[in-house]
Amino acid sequence: MTAKQFVPQLIAIVAVFAAGSAFAQGPRVSLEVVTEPGLPQEVIREWLPMLEKVGFSGVRVRGGQASDGAGLKANGTGANLSYEVTGVLTSDNRLRLPNGNFGPGSSANIKKWLEKLQAGGEEGLNAKSGAFGLVPKELVAVHEDLAKKLNFTTAGKTTKEVVQGIAAVVDLKLTVDPAVRGQFGDEKVADELIGMSAGTALAAAIRPLGLVMTPIKVGNDVQLRVVDSQAAKQVWPVGWPSKSNPKETLPDFFKFLNVEVVDRPIAEPLEAIRGRLNVPMIIDQNNLAKQQIDMATTKVSLPRMNTYYKSILEKLLFQAKLKCELRVDEADRPFLWITTLKQ
Repeated sequence: MTAKQFVPQLIAIVAVFAAGSAFAQGPRVSLEVVTEPGLPQEVIREWLPMLEKVGFSGVRVRGGQASDGAGLKANGTGANLSYEVTGVLTSDNRLRLPNGNFGPGSSANIKKWLEKLQAGGEEGLNAKSGAFGLVPKELVAVHEDLAKKLNFTTAGKTTKEVVQGIAAVVDLKLTVDPAVRGQFGDEKVADELIGMSAGTALAAAIRPLGLVMTPIKVGNDVQLRVVDSQAAKQVWPVGWPSKSNPKETLPDFFKFLNVEVVDRPIAEPLEAIRGRLNVPMIIDQNNLAKQQIDMATTKVSLPRMNTYYKSILEKLLFQAKLKCELRVDEADRPFLWITTLKQ
């Protein structure tokens, strides 16, 4: 075909490309590119192979009209959902898509645009990425999945067993970075995490091994990955600050009682308080080890007095160079985080 023959052919369909193996999992997305007048055919030829490889289920090109513009149409629902995208190849050699404007050689950015569309539809295109590089809709889905309650005991089990148990509780795929698999030895989880949410329990269980959990995008899917703490830019925390007033979050924390502690290891009154409050306590084993604080041998005392649990706990922990924080898990269930004064 000569150059003169090529231009008139743009009025009709001139190319349809099957994406083949390049097509990512998710809804099918077809692309129709309309060209502005004056665009050299050589430029169009340069764009087509790149667009073919990005992952669209099909690409077609035609000459543009004055009324043409970038657009998006959704067809079907659920497993039958698909999208028809209209893009404009401008006279200054830019591809204009809904909520996207790309220059030549932008295949990686166009691929990201396509993945955002497949993952979140038009809302996904308009949403800005937040924590962990996820859009708000994805973050909400992760949080909801990690709010599932643990239905098995953890104290005394190996960390590997606990991680495997949590993987069976959540719907998201949970994997361990091959680089850290060797860190799962026979070390056992000290805290009892039954009844807590999967996200907080997982973060607490792997923390003593120097490991953290982070949600990641793999193609169009969100997965959970256990990695070395030094390799992660963002990590899923061991619980969250409560948005409610502490008295609403844990009312019993402010109940008064008569108390006296005489030269006892801090672990003993902590266990007694945990049992009375019926609330989990998670110990920051990492920082206690760094500060060389042994809860089984560090002794504390408290003269006879009538006061509330929160005050008792603060006074006892301070003597052991410790403190507590009232946190909630992903399902808003309260727990106490015991850590060191010095961070």
